[in-house]
Amino acid sequence: MADRWFPSSKTCSACQTVKPKLSLAQRVFTCGHCGVCLDRDLNAGLNLQQYVARSGRETVNGRGADQKTQPGWAGGCETSTPQPAQA
Repeated sequence: MADRWFPSSKTCSACQTVKPKLSLAQRVFTCGHCGVCLDRDLNAGLNLQQYVARSGRETVNGRGADQKTQPGWAGGCETSTPQPAQA
């Protein structure tokens, strides 16, 4: 699992150079070092894929649980009768 502050969208997926600043409005990642140009989300996804491949097989889920939760009603509701929305 990657740390919350892992710079996946600021790191070049080709050469691993990290950009110090990258605003959320910039939707295309362009590396100033090697020149690679990718969609920002694709670049971040590639970095996370590489991170997981280097860190080994995951043994727990992303929230740290060691077992699946059992199916239940959303929000802990006990009935299947829809409740009116409260203002």
